Amino acid sequence: MANIEHDDTGFTCECGLRNEYPGYVQAHWSVRLSYSCACQRQYILYRGTVVKTSRESAEISDSEAFGD
Repeated sequence: MANIEHDDTGFTCECGLRNEYPGYVQAHWSVRLSYSCACQRQYILYRGTVVKTSRESAEISDSEAFGD
């Protein structure tokens, strides 16, 4: 799996699209948050790391509380 280019403000998806972190990410740094790129690839954001998920998670994700 390729490394995902990321920094404190966002990351670049495998499709090449730059994704800026939503405002709540910094406030919930120690919570695993699910995030979907416009291309529908899904990622987990957690403590400054970005990991692509291999499939849709069956568990309830914390981001659902934010209306994503």
